[in-house]
Amino acid sequence: MTSLQDSRYLGGVNELTVITTIREGRVPGSTLTYLQQLEAVLDSIANREKRGIPTPIRLIATIHFARWIIWQDGERYRLIFTSNYDGSMWQYLRDFAALIASDMDRVWGNCDGYPAGGCKDFDAFWQYVGDHQVQTTGFFAALPRETLHRQEALLDFRAAYDAFLRDNLAQPVTDYQGFYERFCQFVRDTQSFQR
Repeated sequence: MTSLQDSRYLGGVNELTVITTIREGRVPGSTLTYLQQLEAVLDSIANREKRGIPTPIRLIATIHFARWIIWQDGERYRLIFTSNYDGSMWQYLRDFAALIASDMDRVWGNCDGYPAGGCKDFDAFWQYVGDHQVQTTGFFAALPRETLHRQEALLDFRAAYDAFLRDNLAQPVTDYQGFYERFCQFVRDTQSFQR
């Protein structure tokens, strides 16, 4: 098995870059080339994101950022995948195999050497990623100590706190005991936002 490159890991955030070669020729039983089929799949994902329609990639709750790029390299086309995510690469790729395997197969199945069993054949998928991973030279994470889940929890807390202030400080406080009791209830209600 290929040994995977050391990923850049900052706090709880990891990165991955994979470059694969898009297959040449037409898809069997179709008038589309592999490149055209891949473009259609990626366009569908992009259009759904733009319209706010959930995409399968959103099932991977640890993704901070993911991007696919089709790049022409001389006569051949390459697919570049980059991602920032929480946790280990092994678990991240396991999530692909467990949660969105058929969707990932629709993407990477258009590339040379993709496992016949797709990413459900995790050992073969792991090998494939290892064979095509490139080491990232520079990596930056704006909030390296915070997981995506924690960032979302903090945003939810901020919204709850803003609502509490809006609802309780719209008028000058005259009932200090009542305000204190409402604040204590707010603290109890938002305990889930704690570390």
